[in-house]
Amino acid sequence: MTQGSQLDRILAASLLVVCLIAAVIGGTRPAAESVRGGVGLEAPRGANRIEVVTIEGTIGGPRGSTLVGLPTSPLDQLREAIEDRAVKAVLLRINSPGGAVGSSQELYRAVTALREVGKPVIAVMEDVAASGGYYVASAADKIYANPGTLTGSIGVIISGLNFGKLLENYGVEPQTFKTGEYKDILSPFRAATPQEQRLLQDLVEDTLDQFVRDVARGRQRLPENEAEKVLDAEMIARRQSLDEARVRQLADGRIFTGAQAVELGLVDALGGYTEAVEDLRRMTGDPSLSPATERDPFQRALQRLLSQGLPPQGQNLWLARLLGSNEVAGIPEVPLLWMAPGWTLR
Repeated sequence: MTQGSQLDRILAASLLVVCLIAAVIGGTRPAAESVRGGVGLEAPRGANRIEVVTIEGTIGGPRGSTLVGLPTSPLDQLREAIEDRAVKAVLLRINSPGGAVGSSQELYRAVTALREVGKPVIAVMEDVAASGGYYVASAADKIYANPGTLTGSIGVIISGLNFGKLLENYGVEPQTFKTGEYKDILSPFRAATPQEQRLLQDLVEDTLDQFVRDVARGRQRLPENEAEKVLDAEMIARRQSLDEARVRQLADGRIFTGAQAVELGLVDALGGYTEAVEDLRRMTGDPSLSPATERDPFQRALQRLLSQGLPPQGQNLWLARLLGSNEVAGIPEVPLLWMAPGWTLR
């Protein structure tokens, strides 16, 4: 037996053990046992409910369908909530440092669409909701944060490395064949030309304009006919002061604590899950409305395991070996969380 095949067997066995442990844990927990901040997670799926959607880790990367009930992506969950008549409101939990521009904008638009169909959305910031994470939150009807939450970081960055001098020292000469002047822009083998620097700077400035415009639009749009139920006069005044000019003043990449963000109007109030549920009940006019039952621990453990160190192709390969087939369809394509996209909001 080769060393590679031994490693394959060890990793497959480890994955099987973790899955079995998670399945045992999930099977022994009562369905309505969990309580977060005094709010029972009782509403079964299919009943009228508050849908809980979690955005965690770097935003962006490939997305796939589901296998045996594995969770879909947050974007898919938000889109499903738009169509699902049983979903009366959405509680959006965010713990993300940011990520890819396009993916952040898709999530922002999905939250906006929920509001447009009359389903209120409240964002709860946890440890961090910065850059792309804040981009998404700004579309919500109301934002809660902890005093120590890290947020803000409104800005755009494109970065790369230049190994040109290192290669020279070792006598390595790269060769590049391209079809246009800018096709190898940000090549690690050479420094960017002045023309490329201007092009890239124009690109990040244009993206920042989109970021600033969307944040201002999201914050200035108050909950329709329900603002007085969840926002006091001071909150409303702070939000209305956040026009594009004011947001641009704050869009220099700096980060804020949750407490600082409240004073600036970027966040509405300090609080979390419990306060958000109470607000959503007031906004829907249904005091009996409850959050949906959390997904099974087995599913969460398996998804978390798959996200740690294996690209999508590797995930499919390992599960194929584990399940004894040559092909596993529909496994979520979770990117490596520590590999931020080259062009990110952070």
